[in-house]
Amino acid sequence: MTGRAADLDVTEVKCTPGEIVLTWQNSSFSVYSALWLRDNDPANRDPLTGQRLIRTVDLPREPRLRTADLRPSAHITLSWEDGVISVYPLRWLRAFDRSLRIGSRPTRMPWMGQPATAFAWCDYTEWVENPASRQDWLYYVGRDGLAFLRDVPMQQDAARKVAGLIGFARETHLGRTLDTSRGLHTSDPYCDPVPGFQLLHCLSADGQVGESAFVDGMAAAERLRVHDSDAFTTLCQMPILYRFQDAAVDLVAERTMLDVHPSGEFRAIHYDDRWIAPLPLKGPRLKKYYPAYRRLAELLSEPARTVAYRLLPGDLVLFDNTRILHGHTSVGCLDGQTEVSSRPERSVVEGPAMAFLTASSVDGHLQGCYLDADGLYSSLAVLSRPR
Repeated sequence: MTGRAADLDVTEVKCTPGEIVLTWQNSSFSVYSALWLRDNDPANRDPLTGQRLIRTVDLPREPRLRTADLRPSAHITLSWEDGVISVYPLRWLRAFDRSLRIGSRPTRMPWMGQPATAFAWCDYTEWVENPASRQDWLYYVGRDGLAFLRDVPMQQDAARKVAGLIGFARETHLGRTLDTSRGLHTSDPYCDPVPGFQLLHCLSADGQVGESAFVDGMAAAERLRVHDSDAFTTLCQMPILYRFQDAAVDLVAERTMLDVHPSGEFRAIHYDDRWIAPLPLKGPRLKKYYPAYRRLAELLSEPARTVAYRLLPGDLVLFDNTRILHGHTSVGCLDGQTEVSSRPERSVVEGPAMAFLTASSVDGHLQGCYLDADGLYSSLAVLSRPR
């Protein structure tokens, strides 16, 4: 899906012995070195799996290009000084130009609090039967961090069955499924690895129920980066311990509260202050950490970052556990006088990246499970292939 906007037409090719430069129709350009091109010759990869079939020592030390020809259609053919001919699909080359920020995963977009109806909704039957609808829905999960379904069968383990249509439901110390009634947090930061996505399915809304709150930890982290870079750096660089223990297990993970890619991009937030072990810091490092930790907590608690929504029976939400904090608002009584937020009627709703809050019951009618990120993004990549 992320490649739909990419224009693959090439207007100019420059070829030197050491590199080629492709200028695309939208005036962007890509530079590929001769060594990289020779290393990634499609002839040296399995056409089904993409597995590399040669070793680094099999490559020429300094491969040199001779010519480049935009043929056949949608491909470029390169000839090398040692007589080898290589043919590359332009779509494949463009996908691996990191400078263009094009990849199989949607670009994450931060959000503040917005109505739940602005997120991607889809009818369960449509989602199951129509691959295009499922592709769109998963795209918005990746972009916004959450999306949800309506009219999911109200059966035990339904969340796990939905997870099975995306990837693989992950088992943790809690088992294959979990019932939730907890406060604002990302789930299980003491696990290694941390669960990537979480599904929550409303089985019943009888009796006393409350609204659930979702907050975009990515947006809060980026706010901290801009307005208090020292605090942001502290939370990215000083690891702490998260720990869960009972009679059967003792789970400990050391990680930073904020995680960034080596390029500097936000990667994850790990925030659940109930499971933070005594900080392994002292002296100046301890004095520096607490103010940064408190500043992030204050940002996450800002009302403008939170949207509340009461899930109705059959609603299911899927959210990114490495980005989205979820929890419950105050409990209210569901009776004939209580106003319940309406749900959109469209199969999939597009809108700006926004917050969504699911409803959760205090007496165990919201059931969920975990899903690893690689399964979800694999499903999206497969669904995005030309059909």
